[in-house]
Amino acid sequence: MSATGQVDQGGPLYRFDERRRMIPLDPERLAARVVDAHPVDFASFRQTGIELMLLGRYDEALDHLDRALELVDTEQRRITVWINLGDVYRYRGDAVTAERLYRRAVEHARASASEVLSFAVQHLGKALAERNQLREAHTLLVEAMELRAAEGDSEEIESTRAALDTLGELPIPLPPTVASLLGEAPTWSDDHEGMSGGVVLVDGAYWLKRGPKAVAEHERLNWLRDRGIRLPEVVAFEDDVLVLADAGAPSLAARDSSEEPAAIGTVMGSILRRLHGIPIDECPFDGRLDVVLGQARRQVIEGLVYTDDFDDDNKGSSPADLLARLLAERPDHEDLVVAHGDFTPANVLDGEILLDVAALGVADRYRDVAIAVRDLREDFGEAAVAAFFAAYGAIEPDPRRLAYYRLLDELF
Repeated sequence: MSATGQVDQGGPLYRFDERRRMIPLDPERLAARVVDAHPVDFASFRQTGIELMLLGRYDEALDHLDRALELVDTEQRRITVWINLGDVYRYRGDAVTAERLYRRAVEHARASASEVLSFAVQHLGKALAERNQLREAHTLLVEAMELRAAEGDSEEIESTRAALDTLGELPIPLPPTVASLLGEAPTWSDDHEGMSGGVVLVDGAYWLKRGPKAVAEHERLNWLRDRGIRLPEVVAFEDDVLVLADAGAPSLAARDSSEEPAAIGTVMGSILRRLHGIPIDECPFDGRLDVVLGQARRQVIEGLVYTDDFDDDNKGSSPADLLARLLAERPDHEDLVVAHGDFTPANVLDGEILLDVAALGVADRYRDVAIAVRDLREDFGEAAVAAFFAAYGAIEPDPRRLAYYRLLDELF
């Protein structure tokens, strides 16, 4: 197997499509290989992970590659798994996470593993080309070509040449419904309040999201509709692209901290009470600790936790330290409700419109309460927190659960 995962034994298992992505030549043969696989070491976990990716079984692929990452014994191997993980996220549509992994691979390869630098550079170049960042993509692919020419590997040189030849064709087109809505020359902006990866403002009128989180959000918006919660209007959805109408209102986070903090807390508590009042047996989405701690573990293994954003009392701790604490201090029961999953003032607009519901699911009520209290206290003070609890009702605040779910949020 090459640094990017090509299987050499028994003939090729994949070819490249017009976007320079691997697709299986014989899916049935590949599926049979996966069934027969019993990974026990780094190489076998990595190979099976790559083959699962080719079959489109992305969650299983991530599980196997995470295990490979735990078993790495050299920096070169670590970098190649980061590249493989980037491929899985890119293939499933999470371009932001893929780019982050590829950039890390390039940085580490430049510093300590030049033998895999051409692979890291080429994968980052192709990923950027798909997102229409053509100038940087071209620079990276030219670098990959120069590196491979020096190495003298004709097969790899041809792979890079093909990527360069198709550079102008790589940007992923919008689905027809969305393209028709936006017209031929929409204006794009990622400079906006609440800016987060993968969300852009189009023509000042629409919010566009793409990838698995957009799919998850669309599913939850459809489910939440007509359940007493105000939501943004879905203008279009096709494939993995979601377009929402701009509501023309700022979020509660944009309010001046001296401007009626109690009113902000009251709005937050009132909305959350309505959301948490929806019967859990109607909700098909699972956000319980078994699920979320598994997601947190993946974040830690793959190095996707933003430690710079840790609260002051967790500065100096590693993501692995926090995960160990979460496992050791896990509550013995969950007070289940339909939870938002990221309930902050930034995700509530004036007019009591609830945003960013991609993480919504059945979970402990404190998953929302802890984050709301943290942000209200930090941004608006104790008056806002008191007003929040007065409007929310239902509970006497539990300091241990507030601390636990605040800690959990550090890993996301």
